[in-house]
Amino acid sequence: MEQPAIWYPLPVCSHGVAKKSHTPTPSPASSALPLRLGDELFVLEQSSPTDPAWYRGYLISQQPLSDVGISVIFGNLDPRIAVGIFPASCVTLADSENTSIAPQSHSPLPFADNDSALPADLPILAEITAALKEWCPQHMHELFRSQSPNNAKLATLSTLIADLAQTRKSLLLNLLSEIDKSEAIKSAVWTLVRGNKLISGDIIVRDETSGAVRTGRDDDDLVQLFRDQQVMALSTHSYARQWSAHAASESSGAKDLLHLMMRVSGFAGTWDDGMYARFYICDKKRIISEAVQVDSGSADFKALFVDLPPAVAKDDIFMVVEVYETIYMTTQMQPVRPAEQGQRTLFDGPINAEQSVAPQPQSYTIQGRRGVAVGIVDVGRVLREKAELEREMVIRMFVAKQVEGASNEVRGGWGTIRTRLAQGSADGIQRSPKLDKVHVSFRAFASPNWLVMTTALPSLFSDLAASPKTLFATSSTVTRDELYLTLGGVSFASHVVRSKSLYYLTLSPQQPVPIMFRDSEQQKPSSTWTSCVVGRDEKVGESVCISPLSRSTDVVITVHTVDGRVIGRTVFPLWVGGVIAKDGPRTLSVTNSQGLRIGTLDISSCLVSTARSADETLLALNQWRRVPTSANGQTALLNVLRQIDYVDESEIIKLLPEVLDSLFGILAWKKGNIDFEDSVFAALVHVVDVISQKGVNVKSMLDDYIQGHFNYPIALAPLLYGYQRLLSNHVDPDVGVYVRSLLKIGKYILRFISVSWDKYQSQESISIALGTFPKVLRHLFQQLCRIVEQDESDYADLDTAATIVAHQTLALDHFAEYLPELKSFFTDSELLEFAIDFMESSASGCSSNPQLVMHRLILLQSYTTLWLFSSSDVEVRKELASQTIVWIRPYLSVPTDADVATPAAWNAWKVKVRLCCSVLAHQFRILWSLRESCAEICGLYVRLLPEIAATFVALQRELKNPVIRAVAGPKFKHEFSVLFPETFPFPAPRPVDTSSKKMPFDELLIELTLLQAVLSEFATYDAGAGGNGGEALTEHQAITLMTNVLSMCDAVIRGDALPTNWISVYIFLHRSILSCLEFISLVLVEYFVPHNNGEGTEDEQVVYIWYRFFRTLMDLVGSEALAMEFFAEQKRRAVWAVAGDVRERGALLLSKMWDAIGNDASGQETLYKLRRVGGFQTRFVTHKWCDGFALVGQIVELWGSQHEVLRVHALGVLRSMIVCEWNARKRLDDIQSDIIDALERMFHKNASLMADSFSKATFVDMLFGLFPVSDDPLCIEVNKMLTSVSRLLDLLVDLHSLPDSNAYNDDRILCTLNLMQFLKDLDREDAFVRYVHQLIHMQELNGHYAEAGLALGLHAVMYEWRTDVQLPALVDPKLLAQTSFDRRESLYLQMVKYFALGNAPELALSIYKELARVYESIAFDLDKLATVSASIAKIYREELSTSAAARPQPQFFRVAYHGLGFHRALRGKQFIVQGKRWEKLAEFTDRLQNVYPEARVVTTAKSTPIAANKHVSSASTLSTTSSSTIGDTEAANAEGQFLQITAVSPEPTDALAGAVGIGPNERDFFLRSDLRRFSVSRPVKSVANAARASCNPADIWVEKTVFVTKEAFPTILRRSVIQSSEVTRVSPLTNAADSVIRKTSEILHVARQALSQTDESHSAQLSMVVSGAVDAPVNGGVQQYRALLAIYASDDDAESREQKKRLDSAIVDYVAMLKYALLVHARVVSSALRPLHDSLVVLFERNFKAELRHLADEGRVIDGMDIISGTRAGRASEDAKSVLSVLTPQTTVMSAASSQQWPESSSTTMLPHSSMSKSATPSAVAGTPATSSLPSMQLSHTSTTSLPLDRNASTSNISVSVTNLSQQETAPSISANKAPSAIVGQNSIASRMGRRISKMKLGSTKQHHRSVTTLGSFVEK
Repeated sequence: MEQPAIWYPLPVCSHGVAKKSHTPTPSPASSALPLRLGDELFVLEQSSPTDPAWYRGYLISQQPLSDVGISVIFGNLDPRIAVGIFPASCVTLADSENTSIAPQSHSPLPFADNDSALPADLPILAEITAALKEWCPQHMHELFRSQSPNNAKLATLSTLIADLAQTRKSLLLNLLSEIDKSEAIKSAVWTLVRGNKLISGDIIVRDETSGAVRTGRDDDDLVQLFRDQQVMALSTHSYARQWSAHAASESSGAKDLLHLMMRVSGFAGTWDDGMYARFYICDKKRIISEAVQVDSGSADFKALFVDLPPAVAKDDIFMVVEVYETIYMTTQMQPVRPAEQGQRTLFDGPINAEQSVAPQPQSYTIQGRRGVAVGIVDVGRVLREKAELEREMVIRMFVAKQVEGASNEVRGGWGTIRTRLAQGSADGIQRSPKLDKVHVSFRAFASPNWLVMTTALPSLFSDLAASPKTLFATSSTVTRDELYLTLGGVSFASHVVRSKSLYYLTLSPQQPVPIMFRDSEQQKPSSTWTSCVVGRDEKVGESVCISPLSRSTDVVITVHTVDGRVIGRTVFPLWVGGVIAKDGPRTLSVTNSQGLRIGTLDISSCLVSTARSADETLLALNQWRRVPTSANGQTALLNVLRQIDYVDESEIIKLLPEVLDSLFGILAWKKGNIDFEDSVFAALVHVVDVISQKGVNVKSMLDDYIQGHFNYPIALAPLLYGYQRLLSNHVDPDVGVYVRSLLKIGKYILRFISVSWDKYQSQESISIALGTFPKVLRHLFQQLCRIVEQDESDYADLDTAATIVAHQTLALDHFAEYLPELKSFFTDSELLEFAIDFMESSASGCSSNPQLVMHRLILLQSYTTLWLFSSSDVEVRKELASQTIVWIRPYLSVPTDADVATPAAWNAWKVKVRLCCSVLAHQFRILWSLRESCAEICGLYVRLLPEIAATFVALQRELKNPVIRAVAGPKFKHEFSVLFPETFPFPAPRPVDTSSKKMPFDELLIELTLLQAVLSEFATYDAGAGGNGGEALTEHQAITLMTNVLSMCDAVIRGDALPTNWISVYIFLHRSILSCLEFISLVLVEYFVPHNNGEGTEDEQVVYIWYRFFRTLMDLVGSEALAMEFFAEQKRRAVWAVAGDVRERGALLLSKMWDAIGNDASGQETLYKLRRVGGFQTRFVTHKWCDGFALVGQIVELWGSQHEVLRVHALGVLRSMIVCEWNARKRLDDIQSDIIDALERMFHKNASLMADSFSKATFVDMLFGLFPVSDDPLCIEVNKMLTSVSRLLDLLVDLHSLPDSNAYNDDRILCTLNLMQFLKDLDREDAFVRYVHQLIHMQELNGHYAEAGLALGLHAVMYEWRTDVQLPALVDPKLLAQTSFDRRESLYLQMVKYFALGNAPELALSIYKELARVYESIAFDLDKLATVSASIAKIYREELSTSAAARPQPQFFRVAYHGLGFHRALRGKQFIVQGKRWEKLAEFTDRLQNVYPEARVVTTAKSTPIAANKHVSSASTLSTTSSSTIGDTEAANAEGQFLQITAVSPEPTDALAGAVGIGPNERDFFLRSDLRRFSVSRPVKSVANAARASCNPADIWVEKTVFVTKEAFPTILRRSVIQSSEVTRVSPLTNAADSVIRKTSEILHVARQALSQTDESHSAQLSMVVSGAVDAPVNGGVQQYRALLAIYASDDDAESREQKKRLDSAIVDYVAMLKYALLVHARVVSSALRPLHDSLVVLFERNFKAELRHLADEGRVIDGMDIISGTRAGRASEDAKSVLSVLTPQTTVMSAASSQQWPESSSTTMLPHSSMSKSATPSAVAGTPATSSLPSMQLSHTSTTSLPLDRNASTSNISVSVTNLSQQETAPSISANKAPSAIVGQNSIASRMGRRISKMKLGSTKQHHRSVTTLGSFVEK
């Protein structure tokens, strides 16, 4: 592209818009910009001041719409700007052509521009805008945030948004032509469909011409609306609509031609100047299209291969690309210019042998071509699918290779590569090293005329470079007369040329005539054509077109070598005896200049002509005038006529006028000769039959001939009598084929007869009287009637019977086509009489063959399409409508047992009914727009309503039958059939779009639904009695009819009749249902209103039909499909356009009908603003009074609507119901029950909608406004009832207003329990049980099985242990009918299963104990008692053997909810909350703040310092003094949300804490059995040292708070309200004594286990415990408590002396227990650890000298062993008692078991070093804060001092760590294999032997261990 050299600036910068797309040729030096329709441009310069071809400026293009999601989220993105040049023809400037164009804003949202003013004549703009507003901000954002799972969905939606935005912009700026605008609107409609499928699944039908929403109103075609809805919902592209609309035309032969558009994107490999490619289509055997040439300089080349017959797409067809390169070679012929006249060839004149000496030729250098590579790709699938989008493909390129000993085909080289690739053979080919591949894309189209198609879509086909034609004469609109020669190869004699020589061929005419050659569509014709250069053994394989076909010359083919020598020549004869050469291959001899044969040439010809034929039969027929008049000549002519049946159909089409002229000429010539007349008539029938089976273009040729060319009036009589003779002999098998053809094309023969009659009347001599002609025609129709009324069973011969059936079938299928041809001879009434007689005659034939019934119904449908029904006289239409009803009624029936017996019978019944529906639908299409003017005719159809309604109900019932369900196929179909088919058999099913929302549907149900909707509208025009088209109904029949119609309405509303996402028809049916109910209301009021004042004596059928009416009406007005206020904009607009305000109309009808069944109000009733009340209304109030016909619940559900009119009228009906109930029973309990049920059902059905939209205040106000405040008993009862309802609403809103997140499960469970309690108080057992099992399901999903079992217990306890009480079955949950005993037992056993899954044996044990009591004292079942007892024993054994540490327990936290921001279920309450296993305080706090992100976590109050002289436990109340804390009263009344969170530990009971000698497993089990006490401890300084940063242990007290919960854990809520709390303080002396005593007890337990068990793990555990207690020279161990005795030595009060004595005794007992443990250790220790034992003995004696001396003086016996001498003693039991007596604590002691999950927080007390053994860790570390080990120390993140625990250490260095209560956390675990070294210390003997200990097998005693991280320095010492 050459750019302008000079640019001229514009006076001002002009703004413009691209009015069409432009793709510039890529070039490094080019600055041309690519344009897209609608791009904004600012022009600065132009190439010419007057008529510029180019502009220069800058382009503003929006970001790709795939980025819209990002721009919406992260802000606007700058538009894309590029500077360059662009063609002026592609731009519209605002100041020159369109001043309305204004610069657009560059919002990232495609709908943000020009949103306020949308043209009214383009409703598609409003639809696109609504869609973009809905999709962009909401769904793009959601899809973008969802990331990977929906990336494909995001990309698809982005593409759809981009397409809609571009269409909207083009339409707004008026940039499209009318044709392009129409296509753009249609494309936008389908884009909206695809987008809605992707987003919501709701399908809205829009008009494809305007884009407006289809409403079904006025003149809108209802049948087409339903078809379009089906196709849009179930298919992907608009081609499905074309298929639906043209189903009938396809069956009649109107077939489109195929066209293939190809776009060449690029070549991969060497693609240099001088190279070009040729593309053409072929099959596996031959070339079937012209070629198109692509030069190396072409970019984005596009061509359209046209006029492919549809049959070629059934097989494999390929696109071939052949790449050539230019070479230079020598020739002895002068180069010829294209289309040069008078050009002489090298050889003038015919070839003869005498021309042995040729003149000396002159050599010329010419350009030739040599093949580079060949590739193919299969395009058959593209043609078959005809997709809307281009399909990109890659063509791999190949070359030939030499194969030794290969076949001739393989040796064919270049010319055979294509054939081998097409046949899948790889022999003799290889990948091209020079050119690798070619990138192309294809798109298929279907149209009978490609010129019309390209003209209609200029934007799509404007840049076509070529349109190559096919080698088929398929188009009747384009005249073609061409011959195509396909050149093979020359087989040379061995002596002619060398093996590696190259040759090429030239073609030229033999005579100097205007015959031209070309090898591609773009090539200019030339008088000489040159082939490519090939090798000696290679084939050329090219095709060349010859045109025009002159009769005076043949084609000379010359063989040249590349060095310029002429080897030889041959001649291809174009004409043989005046006939064009026949198609097919042939071999020509190649001779040299001396006439000697040097080889042969393979060549194939193909004639493509619409005017020539080479068929001998047709040529002889057209020359019939030359036939001799002799007998032989006449016989020959008869034979020619009989041979026409075997002529190729395409040849007949070419010469159709000539053939018909010949036939009618012979008929006129041989008039009166029966043989000739019959032969000509048979030939005529065959020729017309051939034409009738072709496309509409071919059939138009026949129509043109009849109307414009046919002029044989003399043929009238032969045609009539030939017609009669053929029909009269229809049973004769010799003429059966002609009879069948005649029945198919009878309309054309009648058309010939009609034209002949018109022309015959102008003749002077008339041999047929005017009155005789109609009689002959009547006789013809009588013959047809006799054919269809025959019974096949009358013929014994099966072949004859089959022939009869075939004739009857064809007659029924085509009879309706005959009637229009006779309009000029008969009146409409007479033709209708013919039609009725023919239909009546077919009844007898159809009775013997049910299959003919289908064709009879097709005939009836064809009657409907005639002018007789659409535009004829009203009386004719009425008569045809009446007859249609009579004919259809026998087939429109419910299925019998025979119809459902087999799948074939079921399908046959459905097909029959569907055909009936099609007949009625097509008549309704015509009457729908005329329903007011043809009211009487419309009313006739109402008599079919009983059959249609009964058929619908029966079909719906049968579809639920498992047998029929199996026949009908899967619930969600994979293919669908078009609604209301017009042909039989039905068109092939279409596949269902996989992206469509899966919803069940049945075509017949949908069709019946439409018919019912139309008949409901027609019913208003019924002038007859009873609403049945003039046919009176009995009361029972009327009730049955109304019941079935109401069942249909209910099915539609529920979505059983058709998918609810088919918005257009689903909403239309809602509107039609209201019309139906309005009609039924007239019948009910007139005939079915009882007048017995509601005394209960009414007919139950009458009561039932009224109940059904009210139910259906309420379901209609309360349908969610009409709740427009909650819909997105698209759906809201569609619903309003289709239905209008159905709810208001329905509300008025409801109020009107309710008043119609009431009595006039009087007295007190008028005070409640009631006009009519009581009477028949009483039958529909409450269930207990109305036998299941109550409507209170449905009325209450209407209150949930946001439609004000509907709510007001529902309120009035409820007021009337309450008064009715009060007058009848003087109580409102049942109404209250129904209201509660309805409200609960409303929230259950649509929880999110109700919780979001329900205004509780407004609702309650409306309820209380029902009745005035007064002392009237009714008003008092109403207020009581509404108070309960208000409470229920509070609970329901609390429950359903919670977010769906799992984080709110605990709150959801709490609200559910509150609601359950309310329902239980009201005796709503069914609702209570339903919520119980919802709760169970919720717990199961969360994995809380123990809580699920507890919830199930709420259901179980509702039943008594009684076998004489029978309980009914339950639906939700599903439980069988059983006794009360059995149900409670089964629920208990299910609870046990849940407890087992939840690892809660203590809960299972309580159930087993209850069952054991029942089996022993009530059921007296020893077998079950034994089983339960065994289970109890098993639980105890497992608890005894399972380590407490092996059963990790959850953490517990105290949570206080303060502030008005919490809902009422939590506000101002404190709970103990069960956390997760191993959950720390920080993690729990984060989790809680995720639930309440607005809440602020506040600390608790500080403790009050302790008086210096306080040493004993005393209780005191905490006070809040810190400004950083918030008090309970202050927080409760504060705005917002405040949380107080504290980690707590399980607290044992006093009895369990005081138990001595029990193991940790037992202690843990009994602690979990009734876990409702929890505690938290923290240190408190004395008053004297409160201000000091550090102090000694004597100043540290422990403050312990014990919380008691209302329920024992575990609970359903995993939380429990704190019922009470108690605060106690423990002095340092008491705390120390308690710790030492607890450690003594633990050492005793471990020693006894080691002594009684042989497992090595117990001895290893003992080694660890003893080493930790004995080897503590640095850390001090228990000896440190001696320091406390010195500190408090001066305290001489009685209480202090008692505590000091207790501590001193505890230390001595501790040492005695250590001595006992060493003795046991000596007995059980292995030899490998004997050195360790000896070391421990030495250390023990050194570290505890004072205590040992005391023991030696006193003596001590433990378990019968003298611990001083180590021998057995006699007074074991007494000594043991004396030792253990000191172990009883004075205050509460925490069990060892409670330390399984001990917190790492400040609530955990620190142990002395001796307590940090493996076995002691759980019990000692987690022990009760009240009796903690060391001086009740707390952990802190702030202040820490050293605490030397050595007996001689200075007390001033004792450390204390203090923290607030809210800072407690959970401790991490210490690994078991690290315990010895970590606990004992690195320098101890245990540390040196630790490796050996850790390697010992610990067996089943593996436990979880915890340690306190802040004890790290202490542990390392």
